[in-house]
Amino acid sequence: MRRTIIRKITWGGMALALSVAACSTYRERPIYYPVEVPPPKPQHADRRAWTPVPKPEPRRTAPLARRLATKPRARYAPLRGVTIVVDAGHGGRDPGAAGVGPMPEEYVNLNVALHLARSLRARGAEVIMTRNSDRFISLDDRAAIADRTRADLFVSIHADAARRSSATGATIYIARNASRDSRRAARHIETAMNRAGVGCRGIRRAGFRVLVGHSRPAVLVECGFLTNPVEARRLGSPWYQARMAAIIAQGITNHFGR
Repeated sequence: MRRTIIRKITWGGMALALSVAACSTYRERPIYYPVEVPPPKPQHADRRAWTPVPKPEPRRTAPLARRLATKPRARYAPLRGVTIVVDAGHGGRDPGAAGVGPMPEEYVNLNVALHLARSLRARGAEVIMTRNSDRFISLDDRAAIADRTRADLFVSIHADAARRSSATGATIYIARNASRDSRRAARHIETAMNRAGVGCRGIRRAGFRVLVGHSRPAVLVECGFLTNPVEARRLGSPWYQARMAAIIAQGITNHFGR
């Protein structure tokens, strides 16, 4: 019986020792619980759904007549209340003078007239154009527009031609029996050209229909000679057309003393 008791105690001690050793080497593993992860926020500041920005389309340049037809916002209006008729000479089946440059007179006249009209509108004037595209208008119809609108000034834009290719410079024409306002307007345009360094051949008198076919003050400006290689190249360039128009507009502004 004594041996049985000792054997039980021995086996019990071994079991206790094994349990203690197992507990000392066991480490409790952490329990991970599932957590809901919010979706990533868009990079943009607003919380709306992000949409890709479309690429801008290439800019298309409108024709010159359309771009210059829009009335600019006048910051100052020295010509407010003044009505001016701008006449682009020739057009349509009448191409005008033949020069040595690539651009015929009818297009030179039209481009300068469009720039002039825009410049005058920017100064507050009411501008009526006899034509703003390549179309034919008779001389009597052009003159009738001046009387019908009771224009304060009629300005006809042209380009000159000569047999001698050495002829250069702008020329200002008025009627033979020109009124005081016509003479005064021509002098102011001539002065503006001289101050800008544009060669001017002076003021001359002629019996052109657009000058004598109505009762309103009128001037006709020959912007240069298309038969001269240097001036033909200048008159065919947009920057010189705009410069010539700005000079004429300044002379008209000085004429009305605004």
